Amino acid sequence: MSKVLMTGSEAAALGAKLSKIEVLSYYPITPAFPAMERLSKYIEDGELNCKFIRAESDHSALAAVLGASLAGARSYTVTNSQGLLYMTEVAYHVAGLRQSVVMGVANRALSAPHSRFPEHGDAVSQGANGWIQIFSENNQDILDNTIQAFRIAEELRTPVMVNYEGYIQSHTQEEVEAPSAEKVAAFLPLKRMPVMDINNPQGVNTVTSPDFYMDYKFRQNEALEKALTVIPQVSEDYKKEFGRDSRGLLEAYRMEDVEHAIVAMGSIVSTARLLVDNLRSQGKKIGLVKLRVWRPFPGKELYENLKNVKYVTVLDKNIVFGVGGALATDIKAAFYGRTEMVINSCIIGLGGAKSGVAEIKQAVDSTEDCSESKNSSVWIGL
Repeated sequence: MSKVLMTGSEAAALGAKLSKIEVLSYYPITPAFPAMERLSKYIEDGELNCKFIRAESDHSALAAVLGASLAGARSYTVTNSQGLLYMTEVAYHVAGLRQSVVMGVANRALSAPHSRFPEHGDAVSQGANGWIQIFSENNQDILDNTIQAFRIAEELRTPVMVNYEGYIQSHTQEEVEAPSAEKVAAFLPLKRMPVMDINNPQGVNTVTSPDFYMDYKFRQNEALEKALTVIPQVSEDYKKEFGRDSRGLLEAYRMEDVEHAIVAMGSIVSTARLLVDNLRSQGKKIGLVKLRVWRPFPGKELYENLKNVKYVTVLDKNIVFGVGGALATDIKAAFYGRTEMVINSCIIGLGGAKSGVAEIKQAVDSTEDCSESKNSSVWIGL
């Protein structure tokens, strides 16, 4: 296994290359474009045997990989922000048709006002569409999560979205351990599941009756619930093969005998680790829970890690208007009636706003100033 200095975009592209994708379609959008550019070069240089489809929109890009997946090909695309919103119609089709598409999302703030900077609003907008969503803390996560995503998707026949933040990760270089193509091939053998067959033409997604529709959606939900078991198993298999622990659904960091826990997902986790280490050195009983998987939501696992703490500071790089942070809302729902803890929803880092150690400390302090769980959110850094 070799160590290479690479950006998050390059890590996403390398993960897709090592996974031996067979169809790639995309429409250029910032900041996701560099991953597509690198994959295009792999194809041009003969390093990746893959059909490259130049689409006229993000909507068409996802429609193309959906068609490829229906034909049995391992398919991939990358997008973000408004492009992901434009894909929404097709995203529901991909999930409803139970296709094992993998998509990288270089998270970027949504308009209006127009922004080129990161947050999680684009991913949160897709929280009900039936895709598994994995969040990446660093560039190593992006590579590992992308490879694992194909195995998860193909085992469950459910699409997977691998989230990483624009610029903070997509354009920033970090040292990444790159596994060998041979080892990845052994971990991820090609699993063809064609739906369409030119020798046996048939209709797909025809109009259904109410009874069949509801039964179908029940089974689709079953697959998402099964993912709560499959994802940790794939993570464990990956650890055995490559020696790196992706932690399954979540990671508990310094959570022994804590009174206060920070919960976060994405790049802000690394900054929160620094604050936890600093406060621990001062004798404060504080820990961190890194949520790796947001959909399906691992409520039971979160509860087991947080049930004995007094304060929970949730760092949300998103806002569901009139409700609050999406992650905090999910945690409050999962814990309703089961605990007396204070759960504080902190909106932080929207559109690239400051979300450093000082801002996270402000969020922690605001939680301990609460006497009970707040219905409204605390906005950090205004």
